[in-house]
Amino acid sequence: MTKHVTIILAFLMLLSSPVAAQDSDNPAVLTGKVTHVRDGDTIEVNGIAIRLSALDCPERGTQKGDTAARIAQQFQGSPATCELTGAKTYDRLVGYCEVNGEDFGAYMMNNSSCKVWEKYDVWDRY
Repeated sequence: MTKHVTIILAFLMLLSSPVAAQDSDNPAVLTGKVTHVRDGDTIEVNGIAIRLSALDCPERGTQKGDTAARIAQQFQGSPATCELTGAKTYDRLVGYCEVNGEDFGAYMMNNSSCKVWEKYDVWDRY
């Protein structure tokens, strides 16, 4: 595939993305289903990776991290709504998500070893 075709395809994917335009009063919102759980603080909604803002979970490969990932995996296939902060980290967008109508970050903090990471609680939710 040529470089130009790749750029055009990437642009078309961006245009068809379910992420709405963002401004300071109305953050971009992504809605869909949890299609994959990477770990306790990263999920994919409609195949788009979302790093949960303000959530700090132990890494996979540790007992607590694997447990957090298992807790999060119960939500795979569930409806999700994520308010995107506009930040990106690695290959992920950053946002606050509700899954099944419940604040996913708060759920993970209350039901696993995940904790609030105040430095990244950009909207002072926790």
